[in-house]
Amino acid sequence: MRKTRWLTALTAAAALTSLATPAQAADLRLSATSSVGLTCQIAGGRAGLQEGRFGGFIEGAYCTSNVQGESGRGAFGAGLTFDVFDAGLVSGYVLAGGGVQGNSTVLFAGVGARAGLDLVPVEGFVEAGVQRVNTVLQPIYGPRLTVGVTYRVNVGDLSRYAGPVPEAAGVAGGGAPVGAPEQCNLTPQEDAAAASAATVAAAREALSAVASSYSAGFSSFSYEVNVGSVSISGNSATVSGSVTISLTSRASGQRTTDTYPGTVNLVRSGCGWSATGYSRG
Repeated sequence: MRKTRWLTALTAAAALTSLATPAQAADLRLSATSSVGLTCQIAGGRAGLQEGRFGGFIEGAYCTSNVQGESGRGAFGAGLTFDVFDAGLVSGYVLAGGGVQGNSTVLFAGVGARAGLDLVPVEGFVEAGVQRVNTVLQPIYGPRLTVGVTYRVNVGDLSRYAGPVPEAAGVAGGGAPVGAPEQCNLTPQEDAAAASAATVAAAREALSAVASSYSAGFSSFSYEVNVGSVSISGNSATVSGSVTISLTSRASGQRTTDTYPGTVNLVRSGCGWSATGYSRG
């Protein structure tokens, strides 16, 4: 009984924590890389930042010379990535960039795939493509392969660091926030209803994802999202409420039901709202 209730709590925590990392949230990615001996890179490191489908990174590596009697050299570069599909735990992307290898410049392009696990901020990736090393005599074309392990750290929504735009920021004449743009024609009640709807939509998306991810351990997953109070201050809002989750353990056959209170934070997005974070309790 105690173990089943703990697993129920873990499932709920996974669902609700995912509200804090919506699609527009940015991830700092720190990676250890190698080419496993198939191209010049022996070992390296990469630091990147991704928000939504777009990402960028810088990297450095020790590159073997593959020539007897000659030592290896350093290779440094930077690149951009764009996600082309997301199939849950696996996503695919294209990438392009450039850098230096020894005294030569390098251009590269390719495709990549990354895979991870729910609740674990670690993922593996593999990239394959081509590169052009521009030597002083002639360009050298060859394959480019990188495998690596990445640790992700969520750093929030990067748009909060952008310079304010008067209409989007809800500021008139340098005064206090004034709420939704005038063209939205929203009453306070309609604005609160929009915040509630955004909260429910975010919760349902997260809970549905968890139900699918943990189908091997649980069956007959059901949930109910209950919205309580809504508080709006300019372009920020908080919505308190609770989630009631019922599920059946495949191992024990026991069905449990628990309720988890919490608060969702939102920011204004045009005439609507977007969830940016969640706190339990």
